[in-house]
Amino acid sequence: MLLKSPYKLVFTSILAFSVMLALMATHAEEIVSNTNEEISKEAAFTQNLETALVDIEKQGKVVKSLEDKADGATGLSKKAYDSRLIKARSKLLEGGLSFAKLVINHEASEPELDKYRLRAIEILKSYYGIVKGSGDVIREQIAAPKETLSAAEQAAAYSKIFAALDTINHTFELYIESLDLLKLFEQDVNAQENLFIANLEERAANGSILLEIAMEDEAALKASVSAVPDDAELKAKLHVASNHVFNLAHALSQNLVMMNDLEIDTAEYQQQVLSATGEITKEVFEEGVISIMYREWSQKLWAFLSENGPQFIFKIILFLGIVFVFRKLGSIAQRLAERGFKKSRVKPSELLRRMVVSIIRNTFTVIGVLIALSQIGINLGPLLAGLGVVGFVVGFALQDSLSNFAAGMMILFYRPFDVGDFVEACGISGLVSDMSLANTTILTFDNQKIIVPNNKIWGDVIKNVTAQKIRRVDLIFGISYSDDIPRTEKVLQEVVDANEMVLKSHDVLIKVHELGDSSVNIILRPWVNTEDYWDVYWDITRAVKMRFDEEGISIPFPQRDVHVHNV
Repeated sequence: MLLKSPYKLVFTSILAFSVMLALMATHAEEIVSNTNEEISKEAAFTQNLETALVDIEKQGKVVKSLEDKADGATGLSKKAYDSRLIKARSKLLEGGLSFAKLVINHEASEPELDKYRLRAIEILKSYYGIVKGSGDVIREQIAAPKETLSAAEQAAAYSKIFAALDTINHTFELYIESLDLLKLFEQDVNAQENLFIANLEERAANGSILLEIAMEDEAALKASVSAVPDDAELKAKLHVASNHVFNLAHALSQNLVMMNDLEIDTAEYQQQVLSATGEITKEVFEEGVISIMYREWSQKLWAFLSENGPQFIFKIILFLGIVFVFRKLGSIAQRLAERGFKKSRVKPSELLRRMVVSIIRNTFTVIGVLIALSQIGINLGPLLAGLGVVGFVVGFALQDSLSNFAAGMMILFYRPFDVGDFVEACGISGLVSDMSLANTTILTFDNQKIIVPNNKIWGDVIKNVTAQKIRRVDLIFGISYSDDIPRTEKVLQEVVDANEMVLKSHDVLIKVHELGDSSVNIILRPWVNTEDYWDVYWDITRAVKMRFDEEGISIPFPQRDVHVHNV
């Protein structure tokens, strides 16, 4: 064992050294691989930058070529070159912005990338001239249509104008983005930003004036259409003018968005846009806009009150006075109608009385309101037409309610029951406590309030328990087969005669009704006033039991005889 130990130690050392060399080789391969990958990515990024620069230079040459051709062209050729030039400049701007974003988003800071940073800054700084040139070209193409043109021709001309304005807005948005990128490159853009701000402010001021003029033209056309409502061309021009106002307000609003991005006060213009379109945006709730709107509305309200205040107050007093007088007349007519119903020999139903009284009162009120509206200068023709349309729509939507109303009218005319009657209908029994043309309110005997639609009642069998003044009480009493029938009949007659609520004017029926299994059944049928029905029913039932006990007449209970046979 002592001789083998040195060989074992040498073998272990060689094995450990081999493992260490293998690990170092693997790590070295990973380092080389990562390095190669980074070199490959960096090379691809550089290649992308070079490709972008080549594209920018090519697009710059295209722009320069189109500028030269446009300068020497006239008429339709110039318009064609100008349109191509505008699109080429927009493409050049977009390419430069993409190049600058690639440079900024790259995290590397190697010296060899400095040339790309400088190139990106140079491109972005040249944008103001490109944007201004595109704006000048577009503004040369814009020309307001003549008033002598037809509505269709004006609409086509305005469509071209606003398409050109959208192009200007797009180039301006690209320029704002270029300023933001220059700030990320830590460049001073105050001078360029001030020039651009002045351009935006001038554009907003011009747009505001154009919008104001367009709104005045629209108001004039509205007055013309009111004077000549059948002129189709006037209506078409009014439609074009309204669209023109909306599009101008939209264009001004887009300009204001860019001004807000540059922290320029736009409160006054925002108020004008709101007045033109009526659209409420988040900018309206800015403090400056709200204060301007409040000041303007206050001034308008004060001017209106100063000029029309006395006349306006007089009209209000006249309106309220006429309505008050007719309401008083309605109340007087209501009292006269109620008095007439009370003195009438024919007693009407409660539903009819309520409906007539309500119609009289409401008719006077409606007539008073209509007369008052006409006296203060409101044209009732369109109002009545509008009420007719609303009535049709409401009637269509409330078909079920109208069905109840129709059933209520049938109940009103045929009077199957009235308030205070006990009825059975729709499986419900109780006292009718209230009636209207739409539904009937029934109080059950345990004091539950049930509201039933009239069409349910009218479509079912109606049992009016209290419709007649007198009713017959039907009673049946059973006696034993061994009891004396004549004596029993005499006792029943004496009980009926002793009850004061039984009507003496009607004969009482006392007869043997049937021979039952366990008893001889005798019917007792006295007549009573309807309101005394249950009192008589309960009193006679009690009195008969007591007299039968006194006379020894038995009231048998059911019994059976069972016979058992032994087999």
